[in-house]
Amino acid sequence: MDSIDPVKSRKVLTYRWICLGTLWLVYFFVYFDRVAPAVVAPEMMKEFGITAAEMGLLAAAYFYPYACMQIPSGVLSDFLGPRLSVAIFFIVAGIGTAMFGFAESYTVAIIGRVCMGIGVAVVYIPIMKIQSQWFRPGEFATLTGILLTVGNIGALGAAAPLAIFVGITGWRAAFYWLGGITVLLAILVLLFVRNRPQDMGLPTINEVDGIKVDAAVQQMDDSLNFSSTLKMALTNWNFWWLAVYAFAVYGPMMGFQGLWAVPYMQDVLGFTKQQASNVISFWALGMIVGCPLSGILSDRIMKSRKKPVIIGAAIYTLGWLYIYMNPTGWSQTGLSVFCFLMGGFGGWYIINYPHVSEHLPRKVVGTAIGVFNMWYFVGGALYQQFMGKILDSYGKAPLVRDGVAVLDSAGQPVLGFAPEAYAGTFLLCLCGMIAGTLALLATRETYGSAPGVPANIPGNAIKQK
Repeated sequence: MDSIDPVKSRKVLTYRWICLGTLWLVYFFVYFDRVAPAVVAPEMMKEFGITAAEMGLLAAAYFYPYACMQIPSGVLSDFLGPRLSVAIFFIVAGIGTAMFGFAESYTVAIIGRVCMGIGVAVVYIPIMKIQSQWFRPGEFATLTGILLTVGNIGALGAAAPLAIFVGITGWRAAFYWLGGITVLLAILVLLFVRNRPQDMGLPTINEVDGIKVDAAVQQMDDSLNFSSTLKMALTNWNFWWLAVYAFAVYGPMMGFQGLWAVPYMQDVLGFTKQQASNVISFWALGMIVGCPLSGILSDRIMKSRKKPVIIGAAIYTLGWLYIYMNPTGWSQTGLSVFCFLMGGFGGWYIINYPHVSEHLPRKVVGTAIGVFNMWYFVGGALYQQFMGKILDSYGKAPLVRDGVAVLDSAGQPVLGFAPEAYAGTFLLCLCGMIAGTLALLATRETYGSAPGVPANIPGNAIKQK
């Protein structure tokens, strides 16, 4: 290989953090949008006069278009490029967010939520694409863990801080401001993000490291198109097993953290909105710790994609069993610890991304992850709705705690869902996680696979000068 200019090499290693840091800031608000309905759900149900199932549909209206956009997001990332893809669609997200705040009817709120889902859907996979172009394969799981940490800081902001803001200004003002910030971030992406080092006349990360990819591997990369990429993803042994787990792990997470946790704590445990918002913040805090930890465990300590995620899945499943058997009697401290552990170990699903993609050609990483990523959000959408339908099947009734009816400030009985109704939703989460954990056991290890070469075959290595 020709000698690489050391100045250009240093610039690659520096500027990549500017690209990724800008996109991390964008991803903060992706998660904020995603889980914000949990805090404002009671107000919205009252203002629009809707049932739990209708509230579930309103929250899920973000996830259905998000899921549908995953394959287009991958294609856009591979062929239009991450920079323009994120900038264009984040403007759509900003418009939808503002529309959600201005909505005077349930229908307009649904439309706004759909626009939010479409817009923010084209963020995660472009970031994966940026990582594949600017960073080393051995950094992938760690960086993905950090990304999920940033996202969950956004989720943290959409819990207790959002509840405080809503208490001061009302829920609508929060979405006006968020819409404006979203458009501003789209402009920052255009200014600072570049798709790959070559766009700035810089060497690739492989060239910086003195790595030469096998000629046959490079030829395969150059010849691939969307249809061949899709076929490669769908015929991959691990793909469908990991898709089952993606559906099973993220559905309960968004059903609880993203929507029904605050109503559960208010109805069953008697927490105030602020107390419930403070408690659910610990779910995001758990993910802030757990996501990067799982990436480090996978990349550096266990050197495995399969083993760490199975451990996390097993503990996460036991958590759903425990709350199903004990839906009442939680203190704020006890439930905060529970949420921290569930977020921490549930967040180990981030290892699935390198597990499903690291042996694929870099040219088509965006498309492949897009096909896979949609299963998380199909799960998120369906669980939010199904949990709402389970609650509605029990119906609201006057709340009773310690044998005493709960009354509002006017002395009227307060209506809500009984502990048995919420326990039914927890059973749904438990059953799904049992199936998802069993699916993980069927996957094959891919750690150490070279891009473009199927995993676990002789000669799967990157040639280095």
